[in-house]
Amino acid sequence: MKVTIALVLLSIYTVLEFIAYMPQIIKLLKTKSADDLSLTSWFTWITADLCYLAYVLLESPEIGVIFICTLDLVFLLLVFLLTAFYQKHKKRKKIRR
Repeated sequence: MKVTIALVLLSIYTVLEFIAYMPQIIKLLKTKSADDLSLTSWFTWITADLCYLAYVLLESPEIGVIFICTLDLVFLLLVFLLTAFYQKHKKRKKIRR
């Protein structure tokens, strides 16, 4: 019973977490602007997620949890890279004017 509850909670966490990334990713792609986003903040999230993934690999090498941590890292990297790209792209546009 405990394992079932744990898996249900992990599933809910996973779905909600990825739903939470979607508005930010969609906004970045639609507006092609990352003015209000902090690269430092997203870099901190990536570092925290890497630490958590390392912990999971060391303490609980279950494939499901590893997959979720890795997928989370992919979404974090996507937002980080889009933010960096659009912030750099905007600076380049300002220089050309």
